[in-house]
Amino acid sequence: MAKKKKVWKSHSGAAAFRGKEDRIRDTLKQVINGESRLLHRPDELYEFIAQTIDDIEGFKDARLKLELLAWTLRADFLPFKAEDEEREEWDSLFYDAGTFFVELACQYDDKDYVADLIHDLALRHVGGEGRSVVFLSLNEIMPEERAKSLVVELTETVDEVELENREDVLDAICDMADSIKDVEDFAKAALLKDPDKSNATLIDIANEHFVAGNIELAKQWLGDVRDPGAEDEEAYLDLMAAIADREGRKSDCVKIARRLYETFPKVIHLGRLCSIVAPSEAQSMLRDYAKFRSGEGFDMEFLQLLVALKAYDVLKGYLDMFERELTAQDADVLNEIAAQLEKDGQKELAAHIRDWTVEEPEEAQAFDNRDD
Repeated sequence: MAKKKKVWKSHSGAAAFRGKEDRIRDTLKQVINGESRLLHRPDELYEFIAQTIDDIEGFKDARLKLELLAWTLRADFLPFKAEDEEREEWDSLFYDAGTFFVELACQYDDKDYVADLIHDLALRHVGGEGRSVVFLSLNEIMPEERAKSLVVELTETVDEVELENREDVLDAICDMADSIKDVEDFAKAALLKDPDKSNATLIDIANEHFVAGNIELAKQWLGDVRDPGAEDEEAYLDLMAAIADREGRKSDCVKIARRLYETFPKVIHLGRLCSIVAPSEAQSMLRDYAKFRSGEGFDMEFLQLLVALKAYDVLKGYLDMFERELTAQDADVLNEIAAQLEKDGQKELAAHIRDWTVEEPEEAQAFDNRDD
């Protein structure tokens, strides 16, 4: 009988025959654990994460895709390590991963498996944007009863176990409770994070009650706010105006909204004020904003407000003033605005925007280091 031929077992050779999913999983684990050489090569690391998301999309097994996306989202600490000018690109990358996870999770029938993945992401949360997208979309992913049980389980864990990332986990719970309009558990998590009941926490809880339609409870929580400083005053006045509007107290709403806009002259506050004052006054305020508050350049949000309010005369003057700056704006957004104007019969204004629209291709730290 012939002798059995000896075969040298090479680890690198064995690795070459593993599936792509194994290599992705192992590399992500190394990144998460701080062991990957890619951590010292940010450009290559970015390309790896981007390619990983593309590769996952090509897999057929939905369960595998969800698992690998969960591993990817555990690396969403990376934007904290990036240079300031690169952070937005990193955040956008993980936002894409988060929305991809949500899309798949909504369609996947085994909600217990999905809940386990989200549970793990929440307990390992470090404040990254990627997985926050998942938490804020919990109402889309699973039925309310299953989602609430997940929120309760996480809250109990935080209450019973000492976690280094406790505040981040509580933020995740608040995002999930907010998503499913679970005011009780939102308040419980918010107060666990801030037992001293700061103004910011009181306003957040009041806002949750308002969104849920509990106006009286919203007013009670808001009534406990004392001397809101600059950092809390905007949210406080905004909610006060919303409550007055909901209750039909128009004069109070106008008074509060006017104070809000004068103190914090933002487009969003201008829009609310213009929607509740006389049309002539609204036109005057819009002209003043275009003339005196646009000195730093074109404001896309203001342009969108003018279209929404059908303030076409002001819009025409604004376009004449900043038409050249339209060339630097997102073509898709401008085309949507032009299409809306055409639908409203404002073909000349739409043509003005299209004439200056440039179609171009888009240019393309504490962290979770605990392995399973």
